[in-house]
Amino acid sequence: MDANQEEPSGPSTRTVLIWALAIATLLGWSTVAFVYVGMNAFGRTLSFPRALIAGLPDWYLWAAVTPGVFRLAQRITLSRSHWGAFALHAVLGTIVVLTELAIITALNRALGIPTFAGNWSDAYLRIVLGYFHLNFMVYWVIVAAAQATRYYRSYRERAMVALRLETERNRAALSALQMQLQPHFFFNTLHTIATLVRDNRSEAATDTIARLGTLFRQALGSAHRTVVSLREELAFVSGYLEIEQLRFADRLTVSMRIDDETLEAQIPSMALQPLVENAIRHGIARDPSASNVAVVAARRNGSLRVEVRNDGPAYDPGAGGGHGVGLQNVRERMRLLYGADFTLTAAAGEAGGAVVALEVPWERP
Repeated sequence: MDANQEEPSGPSTRTVLIWALAIATLLGWSTVAFVYVGMNAFGRTLSFPRALIAGLPDWYLWAAVTPGVFRLAQRITLSRSHWGAFALHAVLGTIVVLTELAIITALNRALGIPTFAGNWSDAYLRIVLGYFHLNFMVYWVIVAAAQATRYYRSYRERAMVALRLETERNRAALSALQMQLQPHFFFNTLHTIATLVRDNRSEAATDTIARLGTLFRQALGSAHRTVVSLREELAFVSGYLEIEQLRFADRLTVSMRIDDETLEAQIPSMALQPLVENAIRHGIARDPSASNVAVVAARRNGSLRVEVRNDGPAYDPGAGGGHGVGLQNVRERMRLLYGADFTLTAAAGEAGGAVVALEVPWERP
């Protein structure tokens, strides 16, 4: 292991000890039951206190040393490129097991257990020969648990870092797309003002400039927010439509059919203005007889559905009505925000014209 590599934080010593005690209790009492029932079943009388002495101390001793072994195993990690770690754990495991068995031998001799009577070294040798392999396996189980915990936490931390990086990339991309929309909208509005000036409609041009200033204050006010309420978005769209009504004089008629429950639903900032602009550009502006733009919003199952409808020329997919800069921008922003969990469609209206529908997951603050 690289000494400069930062260790992923693991479970606390208290947590490890609690788990070790719980497992030791389960295994210890299982051992007690097995020894007590088994010995008496085969006619070898064993008192319950003797069964407790035979089954519990070893496991609880392991519970006591588990936090230390666990921490040690997290520092000395096992990997194919560091075979020395296996050898080191083999040595440390041997030391831990021999020490643990020495304590068990001393405890049993102190309690006067007959099988541990006589010479201390003989008793210790018997328990080492009989139980070393089992206790050595227990050591490696603790090491394996520590390694598994370390790798799992390392995996989760890498996943969280990757998620944070992806979130930051998406936030940067969303910000760039939103900043792209503002000059797009600004230059289109300047074109409207130029048209009014050419038509000698100076008063309308002056009103448009004033309304443009108001809209930009609104846009800048929400520039740091990815989503806003539908109420706020409709207020911005209404300001934009007022500018367009100045441009088309009395020819542009706007209607809004908005369900009250949708007003606080969340929608990406500046998502509707490009849809409305698209309806005017490819409907009203192209057909002198066209005049109607409608915005409809309703809750549909678990989604917010907003439709922008216009009359005028029949929808033609090849005419660019669904592929302009504004709609491409909106579609990309939806993809970054919702993945595949949104729809943005353009289709012919039942009575002519076009219907552009945006459907996003239903969210309220």
